[in-house]
Amino acid sequence: MNKKKLIDALENLSKQPHRSLEEQFFIRMLRQIWQIDWSVSPSDVWLNLMNRNQHYFFDFMKLDEGDEKEENWLLESLDAKVEALVQKGNDNQWKIKFVETLDELNQLRLKMQK
Repeated sequence: MNKKKLIDALENLSKQPHRSLEEQFFIRMLRQIWQIDWSVSPSDVWLNLMNRNQHYFFDFMKLDEGDEKEENWLLESLDAKVEALVQKGNDNQWKIKFVETLDELNQLRLKMQK
């Protein structure tokens, strides 16, 4: 696994203009986790995000160095972004799109394993 390639690919995904702000936030959170452990599934990150489990994210983030500004912003923004995600969760079209995003992220991880 070339973790740098994976992290760079996530960075590029998070900057795609068709992604909602909430989707970008989720991908950036996932990027923080995958910098430490690429085997964590996107759905696990999603569940911890929706449960506002700041300790889960904080524990991963304290294991790496170098992007503390990004990490602090993500943790400070967590409650507001999760609230926006919860509100979007009532929209069936958005749910379908987000499940497709989770699948896309899983496919990316599998592709990078080869």
